[in-house]
Formats: sequence, C-alpha cells, structure tokens
Amino acid sequence: MSERKRHYHQFCSVARALDVVGERWSLLIIRELLLGPRRYSDLLARLKGITPNLLAKRLADMECHDLITKQQHSSIGSTHVYELSEVGRELEPVVLSLGRFGIRYMLSGPKDDDLMDIGWGLLVLKLRYQGQKSGTITLLLDGDADAVIQCYQVKFSPSYVDIRHGQHWASDVVVSLSVLDYRRLAFQGASLAELNAKNKIKVEGQQKKWLHFLVSFGFELE
Repeated sequence: MSERKRHYHQFCSVARALDVVGERWSLLIIRELLLGPRRYSDLLARLKGITPNLLAKRLADMECHDLITKQQHSSIGSTHVYELSEVGRELEPVVLSLGRFGIRYMLSGPKDDDLMDIGWGLLVLKLRYQGQKSGTITLLLDGDADAVIQCYQVKFSPSYVDIRHGQHWASDVVVSLSVLDYRRLAFQGASLAELNAKNKIKVEGQQKKWLHFLVSFGFELE
C-alpha cells in the first residue's frame, strides 16, 4: 500500500511547514545534508530503518519543494548527490533546536540497537560556539564502527559555524584522534591536558587556532 501524504488543511504557517517537512525521516535527511552532499546510497546506509522506496519518495518530495538539489559531484565520481538548497538551509536552526530539546532524552545512554555516528555529535558544536575568532579545523577521527579514518572539517567565524564531512577547505590545523577520545573530550568531561598526557591527540598546524577552537566550543583545557 502506498504511503498517504499528510496535509493539515490549516491556513497557518506551522501547519504549512509540517505539510512539507513533517513526514517521518524528512528532518533526519536535512540533518544528514547539513554535513554536506550525500549520495542516495549514503543516505540509505545512514538512515537505519528507512526503505529504499520511501527514501526515494522523500527525496523527490523535498526536491519538488526546493529543499534539496540533485546534481553530479566530480569529487565522488559521476553518481548523483543530494545537497541542501538555500531554502533547505533555512531549516538548520529548526534541526538544531530539536537537537537541543532532545538531549534530555539521551541522558540514559544509547539503546542496544541504536546507531551511533560521530557526525551527529559534531553538529552539536553549532550549539556550543561562543567565540569571536575564525579558523578551519580538520578532524581525522579513527576507530568508529568500521575502523576507517573519517575526515570532518569545522569552519568557524563570529557569525557562523559550518561542519562538513570530507575535505572542502584549506585547513589551519589538522587534528588526529580516535572517535572514543573525541567523545570523551566533547561529552564526558575529559580535558585536553589529560589526553595530551597520554599522547592521544596529534596536532599539525597553527596551535593558536587549535586553542581558539577548543576555547570557543567550551572544551576543557586543564
């Protein structure tokens, strides 16, 4: 049986917005694309539980509403990738506000069947930024579920923080550490001094930019 499209039939901006993005998975697709362009296969792998047909329908609907664009991306071959449009990027504060609201429901820890992804944790940095500096940090994170080194970049300025999967910009600093140690530093109260003492972090580039990054996002130094 095909899925029935929900409409609230209310002349209200909240209802109209939910007509467009209120279906299951839509905002999680936006969350994924906040980290940069994704192939259909990437989205299918990262959205545990969605069916191929439903993902295709969601993407088609979102493209129809000008939330996303589909185009070829030379850096990953001839396959199509999906990216947020300017309209779609207006949903960033909505997704981040939902993330802030949802933190209270994560305090008991992950369930046995929960998928975890460091990219989702990195999006939290957008909520934590309190700095007045600019810079670009490349994070090389080792040891997640597939034991492959993952590359993320954080580009920050006084007005905006952009976080992307992969390499998109020239970097001031390249920082290598494990996913586990990043989680300890970001979410479990570990300090930079503690991890440095155990040689858990390798930093190449402008040390001052690295310190600006840590201070601006509220990481513990000592």
